[in-house]
Amino acid sequence: MIILCGHGKYGETLKNSLEMIAGKQENIYTVDFTEDMSVTDIIERYNERIATAADGVSIYCDIPGGSPANAALLTKKSNEGVRVFTGLNLSMLLSLVMEKDSEKSLADAKDSIKEL
Repeated sequence: MIILCGHGKYGETLKNSLEMIAGKQENIYTVDFTEDMSVTDIIERYNERIATAADGVSIYCDIPGGSPANAALLTKKSNEGVRVFTGLNLSMLLSLVMEKDSEKSLADAKDSIKEL
């Protein structure tokens, strides 16, 4: 299971963009972080999603040190098999869903960051 989260509706927006390019994604979920929410609220939403996972969970967040990432790290502490990544962007997400080897896709996502 993949969970996308960022400030505002970043995760939902990225998933919509991804599906425009790569088609419907069955194993990707989003958690919105809105102004009225606390870190505790995000953790609750992460745990709700994790409870339905059949196997490992990866949480991808927008900004290192931001509330979604901090909540993901706290969630990871109490949930074995959860991995947390930051720097979420559309290029990274495309690499993740197009590549069969998850470790290679993470390397490809990292390499996709370019200065123009």
